[in-house]
Amino acid sequence: MYKIGELAKKLSVSTDTLRYYEKHKLIDATSRGVNGYRLYNNDVLKVMQFIIRAKAVGFSLNEIHELLSIKVD
Repeated sequence: MYKIGELAKKLSVSTDTLRYYEKHKLIDATSRGVNGYRLYNNDVLKVMQFIIRAKAVGFSLNEIHELLSIKVD
């Protein structure tokens, strides 16, 4: 599990960026610690890596949201 600062550092983004994506329902904190800190697991790390790559090639946040909502059975 990563605290928000740890995840931000690992991804080379700001904590505000993570909060922004969470606010726009692209990611969710896995849980909250007893101290109220957001905690993220490796699944969120992978989603954020996908978001960063998708943004780099020109996808909008709406398009990324649609891509993330696709479920493959």
